[in-house]
Amino acid sequence: MFKDRFTKVLILFLAIPFLNNAQTRQLSLDEALNLAAENNLNIKSAEARINTAKASYRMTNSVFLPGIEASHTGVTTNDPLSSFGFKLKQEIVQQADFDPARLNDPGSNENFGTKIEIQQPLLNLDGIYARKAAKKQFEAMTYQATRVRKNIEYEVKRAYFMLELAESSVNVLERSVKVAEEALRLTKNNEEQGFAKHADVLEASVRYEERKNQLLEAQNQREAAHDFLAHLLGLELNEQITTTDSLVQAPTQMLATQPDYNLENRSDLLAFQKQIEAGENMVRSNKMKFVPRVNAFGAVEWNDDKLLGTSANNYMLGASLSWKLFNGYKNTGAVQQAKSQLDEARFSYQDYLSQSQVQVNNAIRNVNLNYSRIQSSKLAKEQAQESLRIRTNRFEQGLEKTADLLMSEALASGKELEYIQSIYNYRQAIFEMELLMEKDINQ
Repeated sequence: MFKDRFTKVLILFLAIPFLNNAQTRQLSLDEALNLAAENNLNIKSAEARINTAKASYRMTNSVFLPGIEASHTGVTTNDPLSSFGFKLKQEIVQQADFDPARLNDPGSNENFGTKIEIQQPLLNLDGIYARKAAKKQFEAMTYQATRVRKNIEYEVKRAYFMLELAESSVNVLERSVKVAEEALRLTKNNEEQGFAKHADVLEASVRYEERKNQLLEAQNQREAAHDFLAHLLGLELNEQITTTDSLVQAPTQMLATQPDYNLENRSDLLAFQKQIEAGENMVRSNKMKFVPRVNAFGAVEWNDDKLLGTSANNYMLGASLSWKLFNGYKNTGAVQQAKSQLDEARFSYQDYLSQSQVQVNNAIRNVNLNYSRIQSSKLAKEQAQESLRIRTNRFEQGLEKTADLLMSEALASGKELEYIQSIYNYRQAIFEMELLMEKDINQ
């Protein structure tokens, strides 16, 4: 009777498929990726950096657009020179104002002046190249944001299937715990009837406690995977998630050769290229500081002895050429600094490009290695399950000990977990390849 019940538990272990417990929110991988695109904080930070760079670029419009300033000033004074000048501006000078006594002691005079000034750049070559540099920085930040999104997609894919892996591991170990628990109960009954020694009970108890500890560890890993995925998706940590896309789908073929792809078109490398172009323009900008600037200016002014009065007006138009001939090697040092920074950026780009190519080559080898491990772990799982089936039949006939059967069950569950892990490792390798090449790989 006890052997029959124990056999039923083992059959259940072999027959029950992987099932996820019902959770609050069910998500497919595509839905998870969409949530991350909307809510992930790293993506939002990258978008904020784009807006910052865009604002910096817009600020350089001042190279072409005029600056306009309006002001209204009120003054009262008994200063002879200022008093006479105010009367001239107000167009109220009379013959009596030239009396020396009045000139020397004009008394208190008021002037309210309204003025509109315009500054129009005409030729600022250093500013033009600085504007080009700002544009390249804006473009670089846009590519960097694209790379951030790709990285988050990679992390979401990993976390999504890590949760699926953890859930599958919990399911396997829950069944294993039930088997060990039934074996312990059976061994205790056999001891009471004199068919088993106390050492057998202790051994069965150890197996049972080991399975419970493994299950507890798997449950902790499941909770950690859940929290990490929820963090990536911008969800509350207490909002439960269940995955709907199955992990256990073995690939059909190896990745034999490197897919056709120009690595320099990857977004992070394009960002690097834009930064180099920005550096080239900054070198030109600093060189253009040796060239004179040409600016136009104009002003319209209204003066009156009453607040906001406009009884008299005047205007001024002009242009200025300014040329800073020497400023203590400041411009020379700025050119040298910009050139050094540009050289550093070029060297860093070449180094980063080389490292990226090494990573791609390693990723291809890693994909094929994990594919091979899937095949070997699948064979090991099938062999362990067949061994368990044989031992189960022998146990039913009284030809196997409970301890031996438990060891066989532990081996079978371990090989099943290894098989699931190998599929996850393969998927992760594919995701890494997709990140490194920024293209989908159909596997």
